[in-house]
Amino acid sequence: MPQEIIVLKFGSSVLRTPADLSHAVHEIYRWYRSGSKVVAVVSAIGLTTDELLCEARALSPTPEPFATAELLATGERASAALLGVALDRSGVPARVLNPREVELIAAGGALDSELISVDVGKVRQLLTESPVLVVPGFFGTDRHGRTHLLGRGGSDLTAAFLAQALKARCRLIKDVDGAYESDPGSSSERPALEAAPRRFVELSYGDALRVAAPLIQPKAVSFVRQYRGRAEVAACGASYETLVYSGESRLHERRIPAEPLRVLLLGLGTVGFGVYQKVLANPEHFEIVGALVRDRGRYERLGVAAGLLRTRVDQVTKLRTDVVIDTLSDPSLSSDLAQHFLAKGVHFISAGKRLIAESGASLASLAERCGASLLYRAAVGGAAPMIEAVERCALSGGVASLSGVLNGSCNFILNRCSEGASLADALAEAQRGGFAECNPVEDVSGEDAVRKLSILSRHAFHAEAQIVELQSLEESIAERAREIAAHGLRLRQVGRASVCEGVVRATVSFEEFQASSIFGGLRSEWNALQVLGKDGTLETVIGRGAGRWPTTEAVLADLFDVARAHKSVTFQ
Repeated sequence: MPQEIIVLKFGSSVLRTPADLSHAVHEIYRWYRSGSKVVAVVSAIGLTTDELLCEARALSPTPEPFATAELLATGERASAALLGVALDRSGVPARVLNPREVELIAAGGALDSELISVDVGKVRQLLTESPVLVVPGFFGTDRHGRTHLLGRGGSDLTAAFLAQALKARCRLIKDVDGAYESDPGSSSERPALEAAPRRFVELSYGDALRVAAPLIQPKAVSFVRQYRGRAEVAACGASYETLVYSGESRLHERRIPAEPLRVLLLGLGTVGFGVYQKVLANPEHFEIVGALVRDRGRYERLGVAAGLLRTRVDQVTKLRTDVVIDTLSDPSLSSDLAQHFLAKGVHFISAGKRLIAESGASLASLAERCGASLLYRAAVGGAAPMIEAVERCALSGGVASLSGVLNGSCNFILNRCSEGASLADALAEAQRGGFAECNPVEDVSGEDAVRKLSILSRHAFHAEAQIVELQSLEESIAERAREIAAHGLRLRQVGRASVCEGVVRATVSFEEFQASSIFGGLRSEWNALQVLGKDGTLETVIGRGAGRWPTTEAVLADLFDVARAHKSVTFQ
């Protein structure tokens, strides 16, 4: 089954500073984990374009058009490159494109052109190689390779143009959650319900040009109308949108802002502190009500508000919270707290693979009985959306088999060994990088991969896996990785699971792959999973499998899922 392509556009109202790139990463990862291919079109960050134009005009009141176009295009190029770096840090596989690579051709004046063509085949080919493409908006090139700007609204136009060419979904990400009959910010201080403007659920092309021109650039609306296409206007993380289309406009009820979800953090270690920082950066969605830690002083010195810190379990169990995020290293304590909060109907998000492998089934049953959600996507694969891929295949016809590189630390170590490092040196480097634990027994013994394979098998086959083979990472394995590297081969720890005579049989062992293959080409701590469907389809997902930011990204995705299910904004 072909994967949906979604074009996401992030403008300067969303990317006001480089810190806002993380919001774009969350939104891109949301759609990647849902199984979509993503084309992200970006504008320059903040006031970059205006500042560059001022520099040009300081040299000449009428700067040469093509030189100006080249100068202003650097803003979008920088924004795209920075987003590519941010995606890579979070473990999302992405490729930053130069519009020339896909022959995004523009015609007209150097500073106000129209897009006329793109090499669709090249874009689709690149999407088979990388599930996320980042494209600088606002400019294209002419037949001679010269840069042309697309004028005001150019990035919206780029997104609409690429969506039409690719027959893709188009979602324009703005700093408001849709188009309104009047500016929702202007009435935010008025207490009366009648003062709140209504949001458009659907918006005709004509009305979009009439009432939403400051939000949706007219060039893009005119292009969408020309092809009787569709475009969505939404905010980052939103579960709803305004649809611009060929039909009649329709208003929703009035906008009533809801309170942010109350979040309790269990643990502020490597992952937990990353989660803390990201939750803190989304105050419109979430409010941290407490954090369970061992050492108050350490986190006070790191800038955590003293009023949030708790050192005793009885202190956190009394807090009023909507959702709990567990990144504790003690699975026994995690289990006790999971049972306590789920029994109270509180949503529980965990990154604990051991907790979920050993107690996931019983906790899920408890959550269902009590009307809560148990989410644990971060427990398997880091930023690689493995559980999601398995669930899609299971729903679309059933899973025949699973095979994957499931331990980021082990993959990092094997890569370093293939470059000549000793097992001890590679392991120490993995620990310094935050990929391997201080006590690396579970990584090198294969138990970590076993737990992840057990969780995946539960989702794939609705049964517990029986481990029939387990190999540990020893010096002899490291030596083998060094030896075969000279022949263009890479050694990988691979987990496999399939049903044989009614029993789910699983193995974790070391296998050789060509360096150019999916598994052989995995760099550093990157992981990958291949899910073979009973109908013969094969889906592959890739992502960083270890470290603070990839795991944090997966946790945040679960948290945003909870927020969307409860609506951060209601209408009545």
